[in-house]
Amino acid sequence: MFDTVQETVDRLAMTLRRSVVLEDPDWVLLASSAHYDDLDPARLQTLTARRPTEALGAELRSRRLHAQLVPRVIDADPSWGLEHPRLVLTLRSRYGVLGFLWITLVEPLTPGESQLVIETAETLRALLVNISQSIEAVNAEVESEMLGLLTPDAASRGRAADELVDLGMFTRSRRFVAMCLSLDVEWAPWGGPPPREVISHALLRAITTPMIDAYSFVPTMPETLVVIGFRNEPTLEAIQSVVTAVIRETDAADVQEPLGAVLGVGSSVEALADTWESYEQALIAVRVARSRGSRSASWRADPIAASTAVLLAQEPPPHLLPEPLRRLADAPPETIALFEAYLAHGASVAEMADHLGVHRATVHYRLRRAAESIGIDIEDEAARFVVGAWLRQRWFRV
Repeated sequence: MFDTVQETVDRLAMTLRRSVVLEDPDWVLLASSAHYDDLDPARLQTLTARRPTEALGAELRSRRLHAQLVPRVIDADPSWGLEHPRLVLTLRSRYGVLGFLWITLVEPLTPGESQLVIETAETLRALLVNISQSIEAVNAEVESEMLGLLTPDAASRGRAADELVDLGMFTRSRRFVAMCLSLDVEWAPWGGPPPREVISHALLRAITTPMIDAYSFVPTMPETLVVIGFRNEPTLEAIQSVVTAVIRETDAADVQEPLGAVLGVGSSVEALADTWESYEQALIAVRVARSRGSRSASWRADPIAASTAVLLAQEPPPHLLPEPLRRLADAPPETIALFEAYLAHGASVAEMADHLGVHRATVHYRLRRAAESIGIDIEDEAARFVVGAWLRQRWFRV
């Protein structure tokens, strides 16, 4: 299919006697003609690195080429390596931008040449739609089998794993790590690029470690399942490198509102069919991260916090809350904050007094009044345990 795209670009260039370039929505080179004495630094960069410099890429994004509906001329600007003006056409399907067609304008186009450019752009658009649909069909099949990895039935998970390998996924992987990418943003309707496209671009830029054999994902909103296949047992440092990159790239996504990504990481497993275990751990890790106001957490790196989240994950129904806990749930924020500080300092009045810069008697008085307001004796060890458990459960209730 891309041979046909290349042939179409070459035919247009030979007819116009000027350079023609086709790039994808991220300005990565898809097809390029021979040059016709119009080579400049920007075009040379595209030919050698397959994409523009970061500075030029940022400049192009600022010009909102993704939103344009008609052909547009970009003036020459040597500071960006553009020594010749360029005509750019945005090729789009019903669902989003497919790419950009660039024509170097050493001289203006004649009306006949302009019409030929428009007709060729439509041909290329149709070709890219066909390619996109073929890719979407494969993606749909992969995503279906990825969801199959999460089914309760072990035999079904095994079949899904086998199908993914048959599709060419994870063929050399020996260890598997599941991640949960949780986003705050509501996806639809919002007028931006599809969720899969945003997440796909972020993961493509982030997951570049040579140790990684393959990865795949399925946007099970608001949580996205990401499975990474490693050739060997990944180190905590390698995992953290991926986590940092994923957060960075989701923050840099060209969307209308911040994604607020939080990433949870499960432990590694030996079999692809067992990644459901890693994913359920990743879901707990997301709860841990949110309870701390953090962007990420790892099941393997923080077992104590993960244990707390597991043991206190379930919120009891209101009718099973004894009266002191009901009063605590309805207590003023300053009362809850006082108990949280007491818990954070290990129930040490002395440490709490030093932290607040007040006398110990003052702390005793405030705690006694707060405890009386909800109907407990704060000096009782069991009562302190109940309050501490309720507060910790509250932190993980997200």
